[in-house]
Amino acid sequence: MMIYFQTSLLRFVNDHVAIEIDLDQGASVRSLRSPHGDQELVQGEAQGLQVDRSCLRFSTEAGGYYDVSDPEVLCSDNEEVGEQIEVNFHFPLPYGKQLIISRQYMFYREAGALRWVDTWSSDVSVHGLRYSELVSFALQYPGAAKVVDFFTCSDQSNERVSCFDAQAHNVGGLFTHDAEAGIFCYREGPCPDSQPVPTDYDFVYDQDHQHLALVGLGFDRLEKGQSRRANGVVIGLLEDANSLRGLKRYQRIRYRLSRLEPVEYLSNSWPAFFLKINEEKILAELDVAAETGMDTVFIDDGWFDIFMGEVDTERFPQGFTSIKERAETLGLNVGLWMNPLGLDSRHPEAGEWDGAECHDTNIEGNPWNWVARTTNYTPVEKIFSENTRTYMGMDLLNPGYAAHIRKKIIDLNTQFGFKRFKFDLYQLNNYNTLLGDAHEHYEAYRLLLDDLRRAIPDLVISMDVTRTNRPCFDFGMDYGRLFLENRGRRLRDHRYYQPYTSLGNLWRLAQYMPAHRCELEMMPQIDEYPLEYILATTLFAHPLYWGSLSDLSTDKRKRMKAFKEQMAPHKQQIMNQWVIPFGDAPGLDTWSGMMSLDPDTGHGYVVVYRNGGKDESRKFELPGELSAKRLQNVLDDSDHVDLSLGNADFRIPEDFGFRLYSF
Repeated sequence: MMIYFQTSLLRFVNDHVAIEIDLDQGASVRSLRSPHGDQELVQGEAQGLQVDRSCLRFSTEAGGYYDVSDPEVLCSDNEEVGEQIEVNFHFPLPYGKQLIISRQYMFYREAGALRWVDTWSSDVSVHGLRYSELVSFALQYPGAAKVVDFFTCSDQSNERVSCFDAQAHNVGGLFTHDAEAGIFCYREGPCPDSQPVPTDYDFVYDQDHQHLALVGLGFDRLEKGQSRRANGVVIGLLEDANSLRGLKRYQRIRYRLSRLEPVEYLSNSWPAFFLKINEEKILAELDVAAETGMDTVFIDDGWFDIFMGEVDTERFPQGFTSIKERAETLGLNVGLWMNPLGLDSRHPEAGEWDGAECHDTNIEGNPWNWVARTTNYTPVEKIFSENTRTYMGMDLLNPGYAAHIRKKIIDLNTQFGFKRFKFDLYQLNNYNTLLGDAHEHYEAYRLLLDDLRRAIPDLVISMDVTRTNRPCFDFGMDYGRLFLENRGRRLRDHRYYQPYTSLGNLWRLAQYMPAHRCELEMMPQIDEYPLEYILATTLFAHPLYWGSLSDLSTDKRKRMKAFKEQMAPHKQQIMNQWVIPFGDAPGLDTWSGMMSLDPDTGHGYVVVYRNGGKDESRKFELPGELSAKRLQNVLDDSDHVDLSLGNADFRIPEDFGFRLYSF
């Protein structure tokens, strides 16, 4: 047992952390420390709630009460990974009304962190909740406070992460406070630039009093009888300020690779074919995929008769039946591109004007179709796409559309075996509609994915992160992976590929996000860079071939498969371990590196890249977690590198090359 409840204290204890929650003080974090030390790291206080222009302190002293459930087993992939417990807080409001906050605590055996998610409900409408606190505490030790922010629109920039010293009011996704142990804290919700109900700041930090408040429920109002899921909270031991060891420990178990979700080599032909796809081309892609060692071939945009309609039988005369049969014969998966929130304007339920305007709204009500409409009755999203079609944004709060899209995806799985999907084009920030606000639509999307995961247990969704206001860095990782498109700048085409640019996307994110939840583009069909160097940039992620496999020469096909087979004994281990970047951020004329470490055994891998750097050798100071004295080249038994005081000299004669070492 890891969760204990006695008097008013809820205690969470494992080998990595000991946390006490004081329920009488509004579930404040009374104590957080290492289970092997006495130093208290935080001293919490009752949450501050912003309710109808009033600031209330959430505690039993104000007349509230709570009830606590018995702990239950927390499972992942049918395996016990921890325990969870629910606390229901009843908080008095003016006029004899009350607010109920149902909090689900989740605690993992192998992580020094505590996660919780609140669901709010009330028997009276309350407003002005946006800046209510999610957690509030004083830091009990000296240290430096940092805030990490994420940029979610790769259409605009490949610089995806920024880290800066904490100010009084901070916009960011992660807060760290370092010391010998230190803490990290973040809100499980959309990144700051993607919040459907935005706040002007996320962390309030008083440096003089060493006080931190994490704010932003994710919604601003709660109607009578309504339930709303607030943004979740994670707080834990940092362990090490440089490697963020504690954060990585938590992410490894929270987003672990499951038996249904192995390492995959994926291919997507969009850059080569665009909308001009057909059965013949996809069958050819499958044949080459088997030659090159790919695992999954995606059918991208353009497979339907009208946007998100039925399979275009002119392009695919047998539907996807022949493709399914060929894939099964070759032992491959087939993935499918979709926009889960769009229908062609020619669809019967997607017309901008559908006859409802002929009714008197106040007398008859309006039987609107599925189009998501503003309170001004105009569509929230009307897109002329690819110079060929117009589609309308659909309303997931409309039961008819919710049932339609759920059934469509499940039928594609049942009929053709699709269990891999790429979701694209949707943007949830626009969805303040007649039926609900942006937060409600965001949560409706989460419920859709929950339904799909239950119906398709081995479902994996590739979440395209090219635009903001998508649930990618939040719950996207619960259902699949992040599709990290790279965007070259000042080049002959906005989709043009440079391997070090793509690698830079992963390198920047891997410090703060689980690398095994990322799909990384590669284009080995181009001749500007060595084939093995291009392939190696994806060693620490799921490789995503970007283009037509049929463009590969026979020689490259053989070499790609050989490379995959060479790496097969190492790839799964690399992906299921901590990843710590080091060296320069990848770019032209740089040297970069990443380390993958198993914290239980101390074994792992180091990869070093020469990205056109002028010198043939480079000295690195390697991450402090590496305690080995020697690195062994996994592709050359005669080559090894000795470490001295954590430093190592690497030599790569090729202008663009890599070396992979084990330790």
